[in-house]
Amino acid sequence: MRYYIYAWRGGPRIRTVEGGEKPTISKDDVKAIAAALEAAKPVPKDTIGGLAVSYRSSPEWKALEASTRDTWGRALDKIEAKWGEVPLRLWCNPRMVTQVVKWRDAMAETPRAADIAIAQLSRLLEFARLRGQVTVNIATGIPTLYRSAQRSEIIWTEDDFAVWNSHKKVNQALRDVAALAAQTGLRRADLIGLTWSEIGEVAITRIARKKSKGKRRRVVMPILPTLKLLLGELKARPRKPGVETVLVTSHGTSWSGNGLSGAFGKAIRETDLHHVDSDGERRWKHLHDIRGTFATKLMTAPGLNLTDKEIGNLMGWSPEQVSEIRQHYVDDAAVVVALATRLAATRSI
Repeated sequence: MRYYIYAWRGGPRIRTVEGGEKPTISKDDVKAIAAALEAAKPVPKDTIGGLAVSYRSSPEWKALEASTRDTWGRALDKIEAKWGEVPLRLWCNPRMVTQVVKWRDAMAETPRAADIAIAQLSRLLEFARLRGQVTVNIATGIPTLYRSAQRSEIIWTEDDFAVWNSHKKVNQALRDVAALAAQTGLRRADLIGLTWSEIGEVAITRIARKKSKGKRRRVVMPILPTLKLLLGELKARPRKPGVETVLVTSHGTSWSGNGLSGAFGKAIRETDLHHVDSDGERRWKHLHDIRGTFATKLMTAPGLNLTDKEIGNLMGWSPEQVSEIRQHYVDDAAVVVALATRLAATRSI
């Protein structure tokens, strides 16, 4: 016999009892019921907590990708924990900016997470402003801490791949991720979401998960000999029945976004793959930096001469994005070497 104890009829389960006499309510049960009642109390709508509840049920929130909701949801949790009971009327006071900046600075040890929290607070307040709940969005325009915009010079070199592929702390599943990224330039979400049904005879065709200029772009990646060889190896990896993704974990299952990020980040630190800035600052390399490596190859390959539109079609970028980031993803040395090679080939100078 199994007994279930609930906080109230239709409420959350607080305890399960296996066998024996019918249980009576204990002191711990009373505490659990009290906690459940407190959690079930409606949040005042005129507070940040109430605003967050409305935002999570809005069309804007439901339209987000699951991975985005996961990331932004953690930021919302931080906002609710810090500001949940603060009335919305106080957010119309520009002096709240100093309080938000202090909160950001308190999270400076994890600058990326701090920036995401501030960005999410800005989205939340903009949601309120558009609905007349606040008159101004005081979280907009707050400078970021993370140097994500300054990663253009960071790419994976051949030496990086050699270390990665030979290190004992990097398993085959992680090597496969880096190899496919280097051959396709796909983003994390597209790498782990790519299925065999999207692999054709001569090209990979996929609708990019991330929107570009407000819409999803179709990625069309020709299958060159090196990529074809890699796909053959990936096809042979052990996988559980029904798993159709090209990449699989060491357990034969599909990767989750957070699972890959955690495992990849840990392996990066084990292999000590980092970039040293001109001022001597060390920065860990990321999976996304391999995308820059692939873009560099496309932009500097002698004789290839791809247009911005062609590169955009390959990588799921808009031509405007390619034009804007070309200067960031291609370092000066790569351009000079490619130019010298092309000039030497012409023999006309």
